[in-house]
Amino acid sequence: MIKRDGHMHPNLLKKPHQGREFIERAVELGFEEIVFTDHMPFSVTGDEHDRIPFGKVAEYCEEVRRLAEEYADRIRILTGIEIDYHPECTREIEEVIAAGKFDVILGSTHLDIKGFGIPFDKITRGEFARLVFENYLAAAKSGYFHVMTHLDIYRWIFAAPEKFPLKDDSYVWRDCEDVLRQIFSVMEEKGIALEINAAPFYKGFGDAGAYPERGILELSREYDLRYTFGSDAHFTDKVGYAYGEFERFMDGSKSEE
Repeated sequence: MIKRDGHMHPNLLKKPHQGREFIERAVELGFEEIVFTDHMPFSVTGDEHDRIPFGKVAEYCEEVRRLAEEYADRIRILTGIEIDYHPECTREIEEVIAAGKFDVILGSTHLDIKGFGIPFDKITRGEFARLVFENYLAAAKSGYFHVMTHLDIYRWIFAAPEKFPLKDDSYVWRDCEDVLRQIFSVMEEKGIALEINAAPFYKGFGDAGAYPERGILELSREYDLRYTFGSDAHFTDKVGYAYGEFERFMDGSKSEE
């Protein structure tokens, strides 16, 4: 198993970007391979923060490949992108995929962005979690993605009740086991890898483990899935964060290489 960080956001086309700093940190930590995965430009949220600017997807891919060539004797750098799946924006997604040359396409769900119009004050945690998983199921079925990232991302929404005032309930992940099994079945059929994402550890809600939480990961073992690690780093000090958690889980499982 190669040491790989398959999810990071260097914000390559916005200044000052962190591309070289991310690479140097990964080399320092002994990683053999990394994947740059800035977010796609998206009409429902704009090109803010770490999103590739509109019309610049090809330029982004060229910049990743230029850095890959520059550092080829030290580390392998793959061209990736993180794409939010929105069932009403499939043409937009297809245009982004066609505009670049990607080694890795991460499928994600960010139901907090305005384009989904979620009424946070009118639904329970359990209802929201089910919406997240149902969107991931649609994403897996779409055929666009190589990896599903931060599968139970609703946990960060739960951790910010002042911003997302969901109705409290006694939700546990097993309440959504039916749709999780559908997701894993489709992923198995299509050869989509499941990402173990370190963000909960450095965001302060990692008591249940990485994304997805330990119980969901154990459920995933019932399927013939591949796994990949992602730090989801937006800053240099998060590159490779908690890679040891991935190594411990991978004892006896298959890696995504």
